[in-house]
Order: sequence, then structure tokens, then C-alpha cells
Amino acid sequence: MKEMIYQTICPGCGIGCGLYIRKNEDGKLSIDHMKSSPVNLGKLCRFGMKLPHYYAKENTAASQVNGSAVDAEIAIKAAVEILREADSSSTVLLSVGNTTNEEQIAFTKLAVTLETIVQTGVSSECQNVPEASLAEIENAKRIVLFVDPYVQYPLIVRRLLAAKKNGASIVAVGTMPLNLADETVDLKPEQYDELKLDNESLIIADIHPNSDIKMAKHLLALAQKTGAKIQFIRPFMNSFGTGLSGDQESKKVGLAELLEDIELGNIRTLVTLESDLAELMPDNEATVEALKKLNNLIVLSSRSSPVTELASVVIATEPIYSKAGTFLNAEGKLQENSGTGKAGVDALSLLNAGIGGKAFTYDEMNYLVLKAIEAQNENPAVAAECAASDDVSSSEVPEGMYELKYLYNPFMWFDQKDDNDFVLLNRNTVRKLGLKKGGYVNLKGERGELKMKFRVEALPDGLVLTAKKLPVATGTSTNISMEGC
Repeated sequence: MKEMIYQTICPGCGIGCGLYIRKNEDGKLSIDHMKSSPVNLGKLCRFGMKLPHYYAKENTAASQVNGSAVDAEIAIKAAVEILREADSSSTVLLSVGNTTNEEQIAFTKLAVTLETIVQTGVSSECQNVPEASLAEIENAKRIVLFVDPYVQYPLIVRRLLAAKKNGASIVAVGTMPLNLADETVDLKPEQYDELKLDNESLIIADIHPNSDIKMAKHLLALAQKTGAKIQFIRPFMNSFGTGLSGDQESKKVGLAELLEDIELGNIRTLVTLESDLAELMPDNEATVEALKKLNNLIVLSSRSSPVTELASVVIATEPIYSKAGTFLNAEGKLQENSGTGKAGVDALSLLNAGIGGKAFTYDEMNYLVLKAIEAQNENPAVAAECAASDDVSSSEVPEGMYELKYLYNPFMWFDQKDDNDFVLLNRNTVRKLGLKKGGYVNLKGERGELKMKFRVEALPDGLVLTAKKLPVATGTSTNISMEGC
């Protein structure tokens, strides 16, 4: 049986775990472990193991115009007509990085011709951060975790365990105890001095489109004050590649601000590259309603998703694993796909030429990528002095209510099915509501109610955690009521 084997990386987060995708002559996919990959040594998290579902044929995008299936060539011509008429002042391009460096550079070329910029979903504030290498985790003497590695970034767990074996102490900052941490502390930013960090310490956090920028600034200021290294992990494949475009001076905003501009009518035309706002934002329903207010929504994507259902034009490209191109992992190291597909770059070239810019080739984009990386290596990023922001505020939860919080992970970002079909409660809540082992709890909010399984964890009273999107949630944090059922 003829079989194609692709060397690629997992799209689940920005760490860049290497793997092989096998595709048989019937189109069925399977994964194989790449033990030579230095980032993960062949190991994969649950999301990586379920990539055959992520890339399944039924999840593949198809080119369309106003809901009707068309050839890619017709879709590109329709997009060109829209972009020729679009006002540059109300046109925005969005890519959070779920694609190759070459497509990202090509997307930036299109933005320049349109006299706009590519938004990446992360605010410009304190964005220029030198990254600590993953190997430094194992050499740190004291590690402070602002993430849950088991749920969010499982492939750093082995490095944390190696650090402990080397004598490191690990502190988890948050509400839920972690098994590998020596202690868990729930601290406010003004209490971070209690962490006793120095130049042999490492802070591990993440930054993503729904991050609290004030918290990120606090952590940067803490690192600068104490001399500690800081590792901001990011949730998307090639998130770090979005910085190669050379437009870092442009004003970048978070997704919430971007969505607000759509609501206000400041953005009338949106072009997305492998980025679905409905999947990325915590409130799917509100995001879909906002996107309906656009005059034009042009989507370049390899996957079908909520945004492809709403789009004026969809330009379908090949699956990421079969693309020709490169990626930057969490350590800033270049990784290369073995695929040969260039449909994404070719489509962007035709779009750019159609609106008055120059056509380009994949090889030209690859050359620009290598030059950009060379320039980065010669002039490594230096974090600007970053003062701690105002206190990170948290709204009071009304009496008798509970705070439902999202625990972001790859399955949630891509709205993929997962086994974590439950919420986390503490034992006091279970007793108070009279819940039975193996039973359900009823969550009630502004959007209605939902029956969920539950699991008991050591959480503060009044807190409910979920690792999947729930229709009763209206944000990363939502006040709800609960009852037994």
C-alpha cells in the first residue's frame, strides 16, 4: 500500500514538538513519533496523539464564495474584487501564527500593499521579550510556574522533573496545587517579592490573545527587578514566527480590542490566515454575532471552522503538515516541514498582484525568512524597561454565586473534542450542593443552563474550573450559580 510520510510539528502550541504524519492511499492519517526531535524526543501530549482527528477530511476547508463551493481560482478573483474596493483605514489582516513563516511573510506583503498591518492577537505592550531556552528549565535553581503544565503545556513536564532531579525548587502560583511543585501559593502581584527570585531563577508563564496584559507587565517587571529569566510560552504553532514580519513598530492590539473595533464599525473588512476568532475568543456566540457585522470576511484556511461558515470568501489551502515551509519553535530555532504544498503562498501572491502589488514565489518568501532569522540572531531581542502595571483587578463574585474560569489548553483553542468533559469543584462545594459521586452538577448563567460531570480538586471556595468551552460562559471568567441534579 502506497503511503506518504510527512515530517512536521504539532499545531497544538508554540513549543514545536516534532512528529511524522502518515497518510495511506485511502487518505487515512496516523501519527508516528520523531525521537530525533530535540524539543520533545518523540513524546507527544494528548492533543498531538489526536492529530488524525484534527486533520480529518471532514475538517478540511473548501474554497467558496458567499457559501457556494467554487474553485480556488474563482475564490481568489472574488477576494481581489473585494480588496480593490475596500477602504484601507477599515481593513485589518489577522494571523496568530498557525501557519508557516513563508505564508506569514507573504501575508505581511499583502498587508503592505493594502496599507494596513497584520494583527497577531497579542498587544504591542512588552511584546519584545528575549526567550529563555527550554533547556534552561533543567538548569534553573528555582522555578516559578504561572501555568499548569499538565493541562496547558504537557511537554515541559519532563524538563521540570529533570530540574527537580537536579535540585531545583518549584513554586506554583495559583489556586490549584500541582503535584510536581514543592509548594503552591496564591499571591497578588504586590506580594511577588515573597517568591525570592534571583539570577538563577526562571519564571514560566504564557501569553496569548486573552492574556491579561497587566499581569504580563507585572511578570516582566519582576524578572527585570530580580534578574530572573522568563519563559513566555505561547499557545499556537509558530506564534514566534509572527515576529519575523518586520512590522514590530506597528500598533498591535489584543483580540478583545480587535473585536470591539468590529462591533463599532471601525473594521469593515477582515482577512484571516489560519485564524478563527470564534475559536480564539472565550465567547463563541458573541464573537459570531460581531463577525456578522463585517461588510467583508475573507478567510485563507486549511481547516473548516466557524469562521469559514461566515466568510464572504474562503480560499482553501493544503493541510499544514503538507505545506512547504518553516516554523520557529519556543526556543527560536528553525524547524522545517517536509511537505511540498505551496497553495497558501501562491494564493497570497495572486491576491497581492491582483490589487496592484508584486507577485512573488515561495522561494522568495523562504529567502526573506532566512534573512529575517539571520538579522534576529545578529541583533537578539532586548526587553525594554517595563514598569509594573496598575494592580490586576478582579471583580467580586456576588454572594451565592460561583466564578467559572477557563483553563486554556490546545483542545479549547481549537474547539476540539476532548475527554475533559467535566468541571473542577472543591469538596466543600460538592457537600454544599449535595452532589453524588458519578453524578452531575447544573450550571446556570445568563446564557441558560448546562448539566456537567464534575471532579473534586483542591480549589478555593467559590471557584469552578473548566478545560473546555462551555455555552454558559461569556468570557474567561463568568459568574454562575449551581445546583445538584
